[in-house]
Amino acid sequence: MDPGELIATLGLPLATFAIALVGAVVPIVSIEVFLIGVAVIAGPGEAVLLVPLAALGQLLGKLPIYGAARRLTRSSARIERLRTWFARYHPTVVLAASALFGLPPFSLAATAAGVLGIHIRTFCVVVGCARALRFAAIFGIARCC
Repeated sequence: MDPGELIATLGLPLATFAIALVGAVVPIVSIEVFLIGVAVIAGPGEAVLLVPLAALGQLLGKLPIYGAARRLTRSSARIERLRTWFARYHPTVVLAASALFGLPPFSLAATAAGVLGIHIRTFCVVVGCARALRFAAIFGIARCC
């Protein structure tokens, strides 16, 4: 189903949420590209609804990955290197930068957040806010250009 069909079937808000949710798990589905397209055709007021829905979809899509990673209790050299690298920059700052800018890759940071035991409330607040800022910026830049 292409995005146009999805919008026609679900409506723009639910389609935005669905694409964000799927894109959180399937990297070839890009909520960013979808939002650029939507910003071109939608009114500026629609960002007020679409941006939080996209952020919520991304957050809910990453929660199972975070949860599965959190259950990893065994220690290995790779996990210890990850802990050391994240500890150098503070795990929450790395998670926020990743969710906002995509560096390090957000899928890696979400997984690392679980492995490192970042509290779920912290994970949700940081990811939700950073993704909302990211999507608001994308929407705004696409509207003005």
